[in-house]
Amino acid sequence: MVYTNTHKNHVASPTAQGRDSNQRGSHRQLNQRGLTLLELLVVLVILIATALIIFPTFTNIDITSPTGESNSPIEIATQATLNTVREAMAGEDGVIESLSHKTNALPREINDLLREDAPAHMEEAAPELKNYDPVNKIGWHGPYVHATGRNETGEPTIVDGWGNELELQVDFDQDGTINQMESKFIRVVSAGPNGEIETPDDIANMKPGENEVNELTLSECGDDLVMFLRYPDNRK
Repeated sequence: MVYTNTHKNHVASPTAQGRDSNQRGSHRQLNQRGLTLLELLVVLVILIATALIIFPTFTNIDITSPTGESNSPIEIATQATLNTVREAMAGEDGVIESLSHKTNALPREINDLLREDAPAHMEEAAPELKNYDPVNKIGWHGPYVHATGRNETGEPTIVDGWGNELELQVDFDQDGTINQMESKFIRVVSAGPNGEIETPDDIANMKPGENEVNELTLSECGDDLVMFLRYPDNRK
């Protein structure tokens, strides 16, 4: 009996054991929760400090292009827009490929790429191409590019990083028609920082510079950004 009484005195009740266990678990959870919050605070402080360092200089960052030239974020954004237009017009089954056998039906203005219906000049030049033929992959199946801004009259259009409406140069002799030669040298032009198109759009300057007749040089384009649809930029 003495052994039994002594044993009973030393054995804790199930209720007491549960209470101790709960208290230890609560302390462990509090410690874990406190450690996690501390970690989050440290990460937050680091992010804020990094943002304060980077943000003031972000707008002045220069990005080096594959050609080794240093471009500003605005120029990079403009180049991306020009690439989008080129892909829409000259990519696989694009406008030029689709309408190459009827060049006079090619888009004349950048806004032609935004319209659900074929441009009016196309209906006049080639009414049979107004509706796209998915079998032969011929005809107009725009729009191709989403509007990125508005022009001076408030209509949706495609603009560069400076807010200038892009210009589509295609009718180089400005006779109202587009022949096979002209269709080869279609280009999209951004007016650049000064907001003025300086790239000549006449027939004397069609090619992107390769020491050939009618070549277009860098000096003739001012600060414009020019995207050639079918040829690499060989201007010097």
